[in-house]
Amino acid sequence: MLKARKQFARYLNRCYGDRSTPKHYLNDLDLFIRQIGNKTAEQVTVQDIDNFIDNQMEKQLKPTTINRRIASLHTFFEYLASTEPDKAWPNPVNRRRHALKQGQRLPRDASEAEVNALFGVIDDARDRAMFGLMVGAGLRVGEVVTLKCRHLEEPPEPGQMARLRVTGKGRKERIDWVTPYWYDILTQWLAVRPETENDSLFLNQHQRPLSVSGVQYRLKQYCQQVGIHLTCHQLRHTFARRLAEQRMPVESIGQLLGHAQIQTTQRYTAGANPDLRDEFLETMTRIESTAQPEPMAVSPLPRPPRQEETADPQALTQAIARLQTLPDWLQETLSAYLHHRWQRWQPHRAAANVAAMSSQLRTIWSWLVAERQIASWEMLQRSDVEAWLDARAAAGIKVNTRRTQLTTLFGCLRFACDQEIPIAANIFRIPYPTRPEPLPRYLQAAEYERLLKTVHDQTTGASPRHCLDRAWFLTLAHTGLRTCELLNLRLHDLDFAAQRLVVRGGKNCHDRVVFLTPTLLHVLADYLTVRPATDNDHLWIDGHKPLTSSRVRYCVQQWAETAQVAVSPHRLRHTLATQLVNQGMPLSSVGKLLGHRSLNTTQHYARLFEQTVKEQFEAAIAHIEGIAAIDWPQISQKESEFTNYFTDSV
Repeated sequence: MLKARKQFARYLNRCYGDRSTPKHYLNDLDLFIRQIGNKTAEQVTVQDIDNFIDNQMEKQLKPTTINRRIASLHTFFEYLASTEPDKAWPNPVNRRRHALKQGQRLPRDASEAEVNALFGVIDDARDRAMFGLMVGAGLRVGEVVTLKCRHLEEPPEPGQMARLRVTGKGRKERIDWVTPYWYDILTQWLAVRPETENDSLFLNQHQRPLSVSGVQYRLKQYCQQVGIHLTCHQLRHTFARRLAEQRMPVESIGQLLGHAQIQTTQRYTAGANPDLRDEFLETMTRIESTAQPEPMAVSPLPRPPRQEETADPQALTQAIARLQTLPDWLQETLSAYLHHRWQRWQPHRAAANVAAMSSQLRTIWSWLVAERQIASWEMLQRSDVEAWLDARAAAGIKVNTRRTQLTTLFGCLRFACDQEIPIAANIFRIPYPTRPEPLPRYLQAAEYERLLKTVHDQTTGASPRHCLDRAWFLTLAHTGLRTCELLNLRLHDLDFAAQRLVVRGGKNCHDRVVFLTPTLLHVLADYLTVRPATDNDHLWIDGHKPLTSSRVRYCVQQWAETAQVAVSPHRLRHTLATQLVNQGMPLSSVGKLLGHRSLNTTQHYARLFEQTVKEQFEAAIAHIEGIAAIDWPQISQKESEFTNYFTDSV
């Protein structure tokens, strides 16, 4: 393997010698070599790649990092295969099998309060100019340290922007623009920059070029002074977000940032959607139909580094213990499957997911073993699974439950196939039970009003518990968050200045932004004034611990009984969607707020009231019938002859 590594290193240095690519690829390869030991490249198997991924996940590494390392290994084995084109050498890296789901993350931009606080403590002319180019021109930290004095073109006319020549990733050059404000900051540094033959724009105390790590260290020092946590790349994201909020076309933003693909720029600007924000606030104002509270002055919240949760391994142990009633040949594979899924779930959902899945697997396989006498994987046939589905239907199990359990069964069977266990292929051709059109799950207007009044009456006090319950309930009602998303909110995710919440780690690992109504902003401000002081960064603190899902469900149930309505936290999500659609908000915008990838899903959540359809129809008919006859479109001679011919034929 070491010989193959040396060949690969020469290839990388030949192709990318002036970039950091060889270092990163070889570091990833070295991690893999240390794990597999003395194996040659030809002896590496798919299972070796599986074990490497499992090892990386046990270290709590992000899917993005693991996928990058898998990509490095894939490139390595493809290179070896290209050196011997006549030799059959399958690549052990299988993208379908080994790629982890990354989800859709929002950019980690800095808030305006954080940017102001940062530059409020930077008193060094060089550092103000250096970080100013990141937040004011969108430069990467690597681009800043490689700038030369000659890259700043002739001084512009007063009030005009300056041209800056930047060499970005892949040795691609671009022109960036420096505004008069940041150009003035830059000239202040140039006025005190030491006279030296070194042409680098930014120098250290030894009059040598700065390093990337040196710049990052300086930023860390300043952030510690004001109690915030920022990275150099967050300043670049902030630049992109500011432009997007001013409705600058994404293509132009991408050109300024030096992106080769628009999709990359869209990831930088995903959190900035001024049109969606305006649509939502305007629609919610019509829904509430009350005088909105006056704008308030709220001190910016501290935004400490997000505390990463780790799943409790005891939950996995308990889930595996539930399988002990099954035969040994099942226990081994199903336990491995639970462990495989456990590592890929988000930590805050892992315990609940593994408990539900282990119960489903035990129920499914207990029936198959007892009723169909399945004694090995090879004995399982399509007819057995179909008989199980029929038995579940005869027992009155709901369609959605049967579909969920069939998905769980398919998942463990595909895992068994990946472990080279023979599974009948036609099992996977079993169709899912047909799901009927779901009934509307929203609250009627009168029911919703009774519920709101009940919550208001029972949480009017100023105690921490009352403020907490009022705040999280209105957050559910005004944003449409799922319960798991509500409980995963952190202080860092609440941005009063931008009037928004950042929802991280939603369904399918998708991040999104939801916007805060004036009413909700005031309720949240009241809660934060009495929120218990704790080192825990969860937004919702009940006593001295994070709010739990059982507390949320209990409160909603008690309020529902008092208000005499049937409601759950998820039904509030359906109600909000229906209210927004009936007030004229486009379905696509509602889907973005709810985090749906398909408008079909949004249609299940949002239903048009009959009165809304009637009003829209009346408005359309009034417009149609209001057209004067002289303005009607005239039928051409050819169309008239065709109409007469068709009528005569009939």
